[in-house]
Amino acid sequence: MFFLYKECPGIDMDSIFTSTIRRFIYLVLVAFAACVLWRLFCHQEGYWLVWAVLLCSLVTQGDSFRQRLINIIITGLAAAFVVFGAGCIRDLPLLPGLYILIVTAVCVYISQQHAEYFLQAFIVNLFAVLASAMPASFADNAARLFFISAGMAVALVFQIIFYPYFIRDELRSYVIITLRSLERLNREIFSCFLDAEYSDNIYLYERRIHNAKNRYMQSINRLRDITGLVESRSSQGAVIIYQNILQTLDLLYDNMLDYSQLRRRVSDFTTLSLCSRELSEISQEIEKSIAGVAAHFANKKYYPGMDMLSRGIGRLESNYYNVLQVASREPLPFLFFMDSLQAFGKTMEVLFSIKWPSTEHYS
Repeated sequence: MFFLYKECPGIDMDSIFTSTIRRFIYLVLVAFAACVLWRLFCHQEGYWLVWAVLLCSLVTQGDSFRQRLINIIITGLAAAFVVFGAGCIRDLPLLPGLYILIVTAVCVYISQQHAEYFLQAFIVNLFAVLASAMPASFADNAARLFFISAGMAVALVFQIIFYPYFIRDELRSYVIITLRSLERLNREIFSCFLDAEYSDNIYLYERRIHNAKNRYMQSINRLRDITGLVESRSSQGAVIIYQNILQTLDLLYDNMLDYSQLRRRVSDFTTLSLCSRELSEISQEIEKSIAGVAAHFANKKYYPGMDMLSRGIGRLESNYYNVLQVASREPLPFLFFMDSLQAFGKTMEVLFSIKWPSTEHYS
């Protein structure tokens, strides 16, 4: 997710800050619970419980609640048995080094083949290295197995408690990320209309548009996954709102692809210079409207409406009837372009009318 934040410099930082505060509270409570249990057990190997709780609490992979819990369980049990195995062969010659080599090789292979499980593989490998560096008796080795398993259980409990809040925060963040990816796509589309060198560097501009499309598809696909997770814990009204947001974002993307076809329908790109002022204004107003919707979903002050965009389209329409209709070889594509822009404006109005579900919509 951090990569997408970097690619979206206008992303709402208040929602990210709220999410960060909740995760900080979660980690503080996890650390406090681990320290309390460590003091209660009062065992010389009790520090393994603290390590297990803190590390397992960082595991957040899984496209469903069940998968996330399974990931934590597998990570905790794998770490526990790897530590137990390292303790069992501590006195055998050469085997401890060979054991660490095998465990490290397996963990590296898993992280290379499945990058999303890098953290889990790192935790297992780290525990194996620590266990090999700290030899213990069989009784202490069994205690390590118990404490790591207990730490995994504590992490599971706190994941269950905080899971709904993490998913809701992630949902709002990805809605804003998706909007920012649309804003970037719009910027790349209008650069084809406004930059005079587009006709000489078509591949470069088309590649930028392609990359912007890919970023949108990545964010909207992740948003669909998260929406499916939240729906199981939300009221029917909230589910309808989430589905409307997804459908409207898809429609917005279709509108943008539609008006982007002007670059393919116009053979003489010098014609676009006759309306460059209007196109620049429309591009800026589209970016403002998208930023306004992002602020709207973040419960902030936002761009009041689509009036300025409508005025920009009106000025382009006036230019069309006074200049472009006569000067352009192909006047019809501009009519299609303006029609697509008007459809885009209506879709944006739908997004502005959608209100983010309040807390009472969640079960």
